[in-house]
Amino acid sequence: AKIERLADGKLTFAAHCWVSGPASLCGEDQRLMPEPKLRYHLKQFPIDSLAQWLPKDFAWQGKLNADVQLDLPASGPKGVVSVDASGGTLRVKDKDQWLDFPYDTLKLETTLNPTRIDTQLNFRGGKLGELLLQAQLNPLAKNKPITGNFTLTGLDLAVARPFVPMVEKLNGKLNGNGRIGGSLLAPQVNGSINLVGGEISGPELPTSIEGLNIQALIAGESVQLNGGWRSGKAGQGTIKGQIDWGQALAVDIALQGTQLPVTVEPYAALEVAPDLKISMKNDKLAISGKVQIPKGEITVRELPPSTVKVSDDTVIVGSQTEEGKPPMAMAMDIDVEVGKDKLSFAGFGLTANLQGHVHIGDNMDTRGELWLNDGRYRAYGQRLTVRRARLLFAGPIDQPFLDIEAVRITTEPSRTVTAGIRLSGSAEQPTTQIFSEPAMAQEDALSYLVLGRSRTTNGEDNNMLAEAALGLGLMGSAGVTSDIAKNLGIQDFELDTQGSGNNTAVVASGKISEKLSLRYGVGVFEPANTIALRYLLSKKVYLEVASGVASSLDIFYKRDF
Repeated sequence: AKIERLADGKLTFAAHCWVSGPASLCGEDQRLMPEPKLRYHLKQFPIDSLAQWLPKDFAWQGKLNADVQLDLPASGPKGVVSVDASGGTLRVKDKDQWLDFPYDTLKLETTLNPTRIDTQLNFRGGKLGELLLQAQLNPLAKNKPITGNFTLTGLDLAVARPFVPMVEKLNGKLNGNGRIGGSLLAPQVNGSINLVGGEISGPELPTSIEGLNIQALIAGESVQLNGGWRSGKAGQGTIKGQIDWGQALAVDIALQGTQLPVTVEPYAALEVAPDLKISMKNDKLAISGKVQIPKGEITVRELPPSTVKVSDDTVIVGSQTEEGKPPMAMAMDIDVEVGKDKLSFAGFGLTANLQGHVHIGDNMDTRGELWLNDGRYRAYGQRLTVRRARLLFAGPIDQPFLDIEAVRITTEPSRTVTAGIRLSGSAEQPTTQIFSEPAMAQEDALSYLVLGRSRTTNGEDNNMLAEAALGLGLMGSAGVTSDIAKNLGIQDFELDTQGSGNNTAVVASGKISEKLSLRYGVGVFEPANTIALRYLLSKKVYLEVASGVASSLDIFYKRDF
């Protein structure tokens, strides 16, 4: 390329090209001095060659074409700059998978004049929607004022579904328009964005949202929200409020609903009516209002015997919060009203209707009580009537106190005997007590509770009462025995009864290591103790050494069908 410098100060640069494969950057004959006149054309430039300057989880594939026709006289710039990257693909990495979002059109054209710069952006991206942006900038003013408008059409929310793991179905269209003002460094947007036909659902979500329509009115550095949705057969919900992001993020949202179905798998199917206010200011989140749960069903299936509660001081690797970033402060003031119509409960042998009121405060501190009305309790093969049943809350929501009495009434010729079982204390470690009216010995009260009559010398009756008493004692001592076993290095400790009649025994078992387990049984009616060590040779073969009435060494092969 020829560079020419003349005596009068004129500097010219002749036509030239830079070429790399199919890509080229070519310049026409142009003047560099004085008052430059620049003419350049970029063709077939591979956009993915810019990958090192893009985020690692974002990729852009396509070809870039551009034209620059720019004159820079003393009066100010004049010319046209256009950039065209149409027919490309935007790629976003979700975990280990790349998601492709092809688009049809992406053009940027800027017209420069000494007192005005006009810019137009045109994007057409299929499910990504269409965006048309037009703006005018005054380059002479100190603050560079900007004016313009924008139109957004048909942005499909489905493109965001892969980035929300719990959501299985995500639909809806975003449309909007508005004006642009302010300055180049601090633009202001005024307009509206509407979400139409939104739908959010998934098996891990407690509720589904259908027909979600929300209007967002944008005014500078704030947005006002107003919308509603449907859920289930008759559920209706509304959301209103404002979000500001000027000096700091501030949120003020009102959430209301009626007959909203809420499912907590696999335990509960509820109908909820919230009336909540959600606000955030100075990095503090506050939730206040009322939540009504008028009806529904709660069914707690029996937990597997191997279920072990995770200790409060357990640390899950990878889920710790970053040091130096304390969790967001949360203030709560929520009144929960339960069972205004009918909220049924079934679990742990108890069937009843829940009703009551609790207040949830800061740090999930809870005050109130729930009543279990019209209750029936199954214990020792009997269906007992629940005379009184309350859950008392005076602290953490997951640690209520129990106050439960289940009774069996037996009518005799000379008197009526009421025998029952009373549960009280913390739900984690309740205390169990047998009582009767009129008062009598514990053995007699247990006989009326289990057999419906007074004690006899019958051996079978005594065995049955012994099993019930033994089970009752074990139920109240599980926490103490588990702690002792843990201190002795025995894991997954279990205490249970086995056998029946004269063969009834208390059996304690646990693991010393992954392959070595220990079992110790004590006979209740027969003076026979058994201790056994079991060692796993493989998943199906194990070796067991037992010592008791007779000693043995056995090899077992186990297969499940």
